[in-house]
Amino acid sequence: MRLPYELHLAHRNLARHPGHTAAMIGGLGLAVLVMVYIPSTMSSFYNDLIDRSIEQNSAHITIWPMEKSRGQMDHALRNRYGHSTVLAFTDRTFPRHRNLTGRHALSAQASKTSGVVSVASFVKEDATISRGNVNLGAVIEGIEPKQYSRVVNIAGHFPQKRIPKLGPSDIAIGFRMAEKLGIHTGEHIHVATPKTRRLMRVKAIFRSGYYDKDMHHGFVALRTAQRMFGMGNEVSALAVRCRNLEEAGTVSSTLEGRMPNKVRNWMDDNASLLAEIATVNRVTLFINVLVAMVASVGMANVFSMFVFNRQKELAILRAVGASRASLKMILLLEAMFIWVVGTIIGCTLVLGVMAYEQEHPYTVSEETYGIGSYATHPVPEAFVVACALAAVMMVGSALWSGRRAAKLNPAEVIFGR
Repeated sequence: MRLPYELHLAHRNLARHPGHTAAMIGGLGLAVLVMVYIPSTMSSFYNDLIDRSIEQNSAHITIWPMEKSRGQMDHALRNRYGHSTVLAFTDRTFPRHRNLTGRHALSAQASKTSGVVSVASFVKEDATISRGNVNLGAVIEGIEPKQYSRVVNIAGHFPQKRIPKLGPSDIAIGFRMAEKLGIHTGEHIHVATPKTRRLMRVKAIFRSGYYDKDMHHGFVALRTAQRMFGMGNEVSALAVRCRNLEEAGTVSSTLEGRMPNKVRNWMDDNASLLAEIATVNRVTLFINVLVAMVASVGMANVFSMFVFNRQKELAILRAVGASRASLKMILLLEAMFIWVVGTIIGCTLVLGVMAYEQEHPYTVSEETYGIGSYATHPVPEAFVVACALAAVMMVGSALWSGRRAAKLNPAEVIFGR
């Protein structure tokens, strides 16, 4: 089977100008590397950040007690006389602090919802932790370690990646709190709540990577927390884990329709972070388009030089019967060859860079971001977008230069008129 002569001429032209061909392939490869690496590294960083902040520090969905509206008397007076008229008023109708009741029934109901993997109860209240003359405000979280670890992957905070078994008088505290109190595992601290004051043994010291949590957070057994805060069999809320993070929005909407409770998902609690990610993605796409445009101008200039240096050759082809479409096809085939080779080289280089980063990850401030290091991982969407932009860039450059080749007058070029 004979190949079209356009393909033969395209191959010969590229082989005759190895310097120009190598420059175009190298330039396209670098452009592809940049267009893949920038979105991939940003996506990897934010994925690691979300994984650390959500998977290891909070639930996908949290079910809280329903909040009551403001006191009815205060609301009525302000509506009738205006906010400026009611200067001071003690409204006894404000609701008391509410806890979640009927947790077992709510847990069973939530567990039956499609997309829910696991549900766990927890207590979260404020307390004061002291040792000697040092006093620290802290958030005490009461959990059932085995059940809670199925919802939030807090095991990664503890030594050997194992959650300790918490007894009635045990507490696990952050390493910064331990340093502040000057305490080690096995020693005792005082924990004071509005209801009681207890002497508790430090069973374990964890490291979450977040300054505030490592300084002002403690885990105790669920029953211990209920006794400390006088909650009886009530809890503060339910933590829910979905099959994946993306399903949290749909599952939370379903739970809201089934339960008379306040339901919040991780997207509600991290709206500012998600908005920042969306902004970064828009900026990254804009940078990729700019890279493609700059590379397109360079490629178009190189193709123009190809056309200029091969005017007589192209004119002879026109004189012997080659159509304008054939001339454009020759340049288009050259562009596609450069695109294929340049894209392969660019993708290979960027995969090599990512492999190097896996062995030598970037180091970032753990206290600021919650992660101590991260490395760029391949993002299939980034490869697809980069290859598509590179193809559009090369085809556009070839067609733009092909217009000039199609306008050549064979007689004027051959006889120098």
